[in-house]
Amino acid sequence: MKYPLFPHRCLPRLLIAVAISAALPAMAADLNKRLKVKQEKQDLTEVVMGQVMHDYYLGKGFSSLNGILTAKAAGILSDDVTATEILLGDLYTAFGMPDAADNVFSRIITRDLRSETRNETWFRQGRLKYRQGEYFEAERILNVPISSTEIVPLEAERRVMLANVLMGKNEFDRARDLLAPIPMDTAIGMYATYNMGVAHIRANQPEEGVRLLETVMALPVSDHETNALKDRAALAIAYSYLQANNPEKAREALVNVRLEGPFSNSAMLSLGYAHFLRNDQKRALSFWLELMTRNPADSSVQEAMLLAPRAYEALQANQQAFFGYKLAAQTMSSQLAAVDQIITQVKAPAWLDQLSPSTDGVRGSDPLDTPRMALPSNPTETAFLSSLFASHTFNEAYLQYQQLRQLQVLLAQRHEDLKAMRDIAGSMSRRQSLLSEQEKRVVAIEDRTLALQDYWPTLQSRARTAARNTRNLSGNISPQDRERNNQLEQLEISINRLSDSPLKEMLVNRMRILKGLHSFDVANKAPRTQNQMLVELTRYESELRQIRKRAEALRQTLEDSKRISKADIVNRTLAFDKRLDSAQKGVEIALTEHRNYLGALTIAALEDKRSRLSDDLAQAYLNIARLQDSALIREGQPAGGIQP
Repeated sequence: MKYPLFPHRCLPRLLIAVAISAALPAMAADLNKRLKVKQEKQDLTEVVMGQVMHDYYLGKGFSSLNGILTAKAAGILSDDVTATEILLGDLYTAFGMPDAADNVFSRIITRDLRSETRNETWFRQGRLKYRQGEYFEAERILNVPISSTEIVPLEAERRVMLANVLMGKNEFDRARDLLAPIPMDTAIGMYATYNMGVAHIRANQPEEGVRLLETVMALPVSDHETNALKDRAALAIAYSYLQANNPEKAREALVNVRLEGPFSNSAMLSLGYAHFLRNDQKRALSFWLELMTRNPADSSVQEAMLLAPRAYEALQANQQAFFGYKLAAQTMSSQLAAVDQIITQVKAPAWLDQLSPSTDGVRGSDPLDTPRMALPSNPTETAFLSSLFASHTFNEAYLQYQQLRQLQVLLAQRHEDLKAMRDIAGSMSRRQSLLSEQEKRVVAIEDRTLALQDYWPTLQSRARTAARNTRNLSGNISPQDRERNNQLEQLEISINRLSDSPLKEMLVNRMRILKGLHSFDVANKAPRTQNQMLVELTRYESELRQIRKRAEALRQTLEDSKRISKADIVNRTLAFDKRLDSAQKGVEIALTEHRNYLGALTIAALEDKRSRLSDDLAQAYLNIARLQDSALIREGQPAGGIQP
């Protein structure tokens, strides 16, 4: 250890030693005190963080977030702990609080951190920007690698997100270079391989793209996510071959798409088109007619309704084609009416809440754990919502809306909890006038308990004596019998003092008889006396236990009453009520904003669908008119067309 240099370097060593020795006790006491406080705080910090991490890994995100914020408000956790701050930023991100998360990550980055920790923090901030759709900022941040030596999970995720941003800018070569090193034996590796295959195809390198997509398609049958990715890979391969006018190869890929999967309608539509390009109209027609039996709200089904009449025309079955176009027109008209009805429903405030499960009795492991959406029974609305929820933007906003609704219910429950607490506190406060009386009772009971405790050894000693020697009557006789015994002894002494005479002899004989009778009487009563002692002992023991319990209960009640009175719970709960009211107003405002935003997204998507349906309806009417004109021309009549 290096000691600082003082100006008085000539101070004798003895004086220095004496000065240090004199200061040691105070220094030690102060150090012990500081270490103790530090140790207690450290222990408490570890306990709090243990609970926070336990909740986090159990999926109780809200409880974990609440634990961190509460501990920070209490001074148990500080902003200096990087690991805690990173977790806080992740939780803010998960609960749709990007501004708060961004502030946390920005605060962490300014610190003097290890390069790996800094890069991980940069990644989290980049992921946040990516989820927000701020792709320019996301690209700038995600350009910083987490690890340059190996593809750790976070590094793989960074590469996939950055590659998606680059593909959106048509920079397919850079995206491919980012994705290539990611191993495929992980979930994110499968998605990376899929994205890399798509990047190759869009970069006019279809051979390499198809090869990569085939590796995804060749994955073994597994969970729902893997199987869906396999179907998407097969579809992507088929689309690539269809664009290259290779329907046979497209067909070979499409037969790998599961019939019960989410992409079966798209695959069936494409299969029909592949056969149509091969001039196999009958085979194409069979797929499209089968597809037409499914939900007419599905876009693939609607497209099949326009393609099937084309196949009939190619087969010279104009009449079937005419009725096919009429069926398509009727379907498009009904779908337009359904879309208009959905638009009207969406404009109603309660539409969004009808999709959401009931929030009554929210008491799960995590109060903000949102259940699945309840799909409507209307097939048109269900098909539309399924496609709508496929949108990342809508899905994230809807999740936040659900969490806000859950939070609204949670705040209302806290209002009720505070009311109940206030009622209890008020009741105990009204009993404050009885506190002095209760204190007197407690003191009296405690004094009685002490008296019984003092008498207890005596009772135990008597019981032990009786148990050791049941024949020793001196320890067992009653006070009355003991007095009589003393009297007989005194009388015997008096008789023995008499001079010898017939009278003395008679008295001695009678005394012997009296003592015998007395001894017999005492001996006869001795068991009862012993039993009485045991009964008394048991009674005292039970009474002592009961008195102790009563004293403890009364003392605890007294302390609780004093503590509640001192804490002023009634006024504190009223203050909390005001804070809850403010929070509820904020939640109401946020709910309205989210409701309006989701409504705007939904109506925009509905208007787009309405526009496409209108175009399809117009195309169906034009084809009907064309076929009708052709029929009139063949009959030698002037062509006038058909009015919609």
